[in-house]
Amino acid sequence: MNRRKAYHRTDDRQTGRAAETGAMSTDSFPWACDDSGRSHAQPNDRLGMAPGMAPGGLERIEHLRSRRSFLRGSVAAGAGMLAALGALAGGLRKALGDEAVETGKFIFPRLQFSVLDGTPDIWNVGPSGDVILRKKLRELSNINVSMDPKVVRLGDFDELCRYPFVFMTSEGFFKLPDKEEKNLREYLERGGLILADDCVFAGKDDRFFRCYRDLINRLFPENKMRHIPPEHEIYHIHFDFGKKGSPHMQGVQVHDGFSGAWGLFEKGTGRIMTYLDPGDLHCGWMCKYWGLEKSMEAIKMGINVILYFLSH
Repeated sequence: MNRRKAYHRTDDRQTGRAAETGAMSTDSFPWACDDSGRSHAQPNDRLGMAPGMAPGGLERIEHLRSRRSFLRGSVAAGAGMLAALGALAGGLRKALGDEAVETGKFIFPRLQFSVLDGTPDIWNVGPSGDVILRKKLRELSNINVSMDPKVVRLGDFDELCRYPFVFMTSEGFFKLPDKEEKNLREYLERGGLILADDCVFAGKDDRFFRCYRDLINRLFPENKMRHIPPEHEIYHIHFDFGKKGSPHMQGVQVHDGFSGAWGLFEKGTGRIMTYLDPGDLHCGWMCKYWGLEKSMEAIKMGINVILYFLSH
């Protein structure tokens, strides 16, 4: 498809360097959906490596369960949630001392992981989509969102545990080293949530989806991933997707007879531990390949996943 040809070629290393130095400013960032549904993105949309970037999470993941109990049902309250987060951050700072970073903001990190093949769009592709999603989350909800870019390495478990929500994407096959596989499983078991999205190779394949689902099923053989039915609350928690389930941008939509996203459900609670979408939501966030209405569906789905995480 021409869509992918245009995407691979020169997409963004300038932004990658800006992300690497932490210099990206939302005021000067060129990405924003206009009435035509297009973005005014500059070329070279790729995140840079980020060794040693300062932590900015609200708390360590060990404290997630008490935080989630505290936040349950508070998404609708909006302002009440932010007050609760501020109070909780004070308690965590007192408990953790200098190791805690008080921000009172939701942070949307990108996950850096080992990629196997040579497909152009790997873990760091298209940070403009992350920026637009953060901006829309701030505009369309009462969530206090950090606009700073953040890259978290799957190989660094201590750093990973500071961010209980991470975004993971790529378009190709991948194979994680044993250390990264162990870290991923423990991260999910401790209460973290991974939003995984297939970047869709050549606009029609499902390499990342199949690789990620196989990985999770191997790491959790007693509790394999299942299709998320359209009546699940994740599709209705803020924006209502009716009976459609996850909006599909492109790629392979049906897997094992089911259309749409898949999840790993925590035993006992039913909480979604990882949300896997085959339909390239991230490219929809970028607001440059489809019209405004379709792009906004992807953005709304991303917001729903975040609000589901914050309320569970």
